[in-house]
Amino acid sequence: MAKGQGLHHPGLPRPPWWCDGHHVIHWANGGPTDVGNAALLCGRHHTIVHQRGWTATVTATGVTWHT
Repeated sequence: MAKGQGLHHPGLPRPPWWCDGHHVIHWANGGPTDVGNAALLCGRHHTIVHQRGWTATVTATGVTWHT
């Protein structure tokens, strides 16, 4: 994710201070704790990602969600 970017969910721009950091590959499954494995999500979407088991791909230009 680029420095200073906010919410990584399409159509819902939010400033970074409204967001939670989400491990794209959970740390318990060997995912690193660094920005290359992170997406910022508002609390609502962070909960939805975990409840629905969404996955994501992180690239230099952003995050793509797979539902």
